[in-house]
Amino acid sequence: MRRREFLIVVGAAVTPAGVARAVGKRPRVGLLTLLSQSGGGERIAAFVAGLKSLGYVEGQTIDIDYRYADGDTEKLKPLAKELVSLAPAVVLASEPSSARAVKNMQPDLPIVCSALSDNLSDLFASYAKPGGSVTGIAGFVENLHGKQVDLALEVIPGMERLGLLVNPAGAIRDFITRQVKAAAALRGLSVVIGEAREHAELAPVFEQFSNVHTQLVIVAPNAMFFNQRDLIVRLALAAGLPTLFQDREDAVAGGLLSYGVNQIDTSRLAASFVDRILKGSKPADMPIEFPTQIELVINLKTAKALGLNISREFQLRADEIIE
Repeated sequence: MRRREFLIVVGAAVTPAGVARAVGKRPRVGLLTLLSQSGGGERIAAFVAGLKSLGYVEGQTIDIDYRYADGDTEKLKPLAKELVSLAPAVVLASEPSSARAVKNMQPDLPIVCSALSDNLSDLFASYAKPGGSVTGIAGFVENLHGKQVDLALEVIPGMERLGLLVNPAGAIRDFITRQVKAAAALRGLSVVIGEAREHAELAPVFEQFSNVHTQLVIVAPNAMFFNQRDLIVRLALAAGLPTLFQDREDAVAGGLLSYGVNQIDTSRLAASFVDRILKGSKPADMPIEFPTQIELVINLKTAKALGLNISREFQLRADEIIE
């Protein structure tokens, strides 16, 4: 090889997508999510911004193929098939269900998931040593749901009956239900489970919550619920029910509280996993990372509409207050 040709190849190899560029091909990344294109826009933008901060420019140094399932798990299999047919180097899966759909379609395709939990043994072996094709970021921290129950009790002192809204088709439905029930039992609370697979089932569920005198509803993290957060907020307000979500966007939309991982930061962090895989790292050897920031957001406008008095001491603990 001539010296000039050698320098060109070496120069390409030290760029973010070096190997692909060396053979005249820029890397392709697939993105599969249960979110809608409009509802998940901020998170997707954070992921793209994360890639850009690492030197990747969409359409110039990297290609990204987007597939949105709009909260319908039945769409995941055909969308995963489409993505796999495009031969991506790695796929970002926003949810465990999305990761599972891709893994079932092509088991050895590297997958980064931004919402993993320790009940997903079919996706990875352990946080420290995933051991397969899936790695990424944990969507929960220890005792998150216990803390949510504590917050609910602070907002509604003397509460006896707690509601939990879950999607029975959700990949972590059983995990969250167990966690919330266990936390509630320790605090002497009964839990009313409301299930909704699609948006048409949400109104009857909130009617159920109202009929049995539920005093606050924890809304489990789920893409369908995230896409339908405006409807959930309207139904809850109409029933006079405070709501506690996990994602900040839900409190901004009108939920009373949110307490959980900042998914914008998580989406941005996912870009670093994609970068490392494109540079040759194997998901099996990449420990799953834990989020470093848990946020409490309070919507005082919603509190006022519900006739709730949120103490000054409680407000001072919030990371963000919406007025």
